Amino acid sequence: MIKATFNNLPEEKRRRVTDAIVSEFSNTDDNKISINRIIKRANISRGSFYQYFDDKVDLVEVLLKVFVEQILAGVRQACEESDGDLFYTYRRLFEIIAECGGNPVRHTVLGRLMSNLRANDDLVSEYMTNRFRGIDEFKEYSRRFSRKCLRYKDDGDFELLSQILTGMLKNALFNYFVCRVPYEKVKANYERKIEILERGALLEAPAE
Repeated sequence: MIKATFNNLPEEKRRRVTDAIVSEFSNTDDNKISINRIIKRANISRGSFYQYFDDKVDLVEVLLKVFVEQILAGVRQACEESDGDLFYTYRRLFEIIAECGGNPVRHTVLGRLMSNLRANDDLVSEYMTNRFRGIDEFKEYSRRFSRKCLRYKDDGDFELLSQILTGMLKNALFNYFVCRVPYEKVKANYERKIEILERGALLEAPAE
């Protein structure tokens, strides 16, 4: 678990440590992550490192926090812009997460995280299984989604619809970050799938 001493660091130093962690994950397989390289890049002592973190799994939390905060802010904004439109928000989610990987280092890190998660990598899976709370936060935002224009108003049906959209989003992100399919091609394919699903889920407009 990340310790309060890390969160209480001056912003410049906390950013320096975070950047060192991001750099290490962008250049190294998870099973070869080196604390020595991180403390050297961050210009801190080994003792300081263990004042901030318990173990290497904490480094995954630091890494994901960089992205999760940006993604959740984007979800909140998308919900507000669209008055809770489920399909608009999922369209924006792909764009928002793609923007999180807007430079080569971040793109590589997100690709490795997604690839390792699918491969059940020990370090990432340990964090996602036992410590990650971002899904709970996303579910909190998802309660703002409106059902007024949908055929599916039952909780179970709406949950299944959300699961389908989430699966489509995960597949698109994997293609973009891991398979390195060009952004515009992935986006066009993803949005076409959403369009097809949306047509079947929306109520027909009343005849004039």
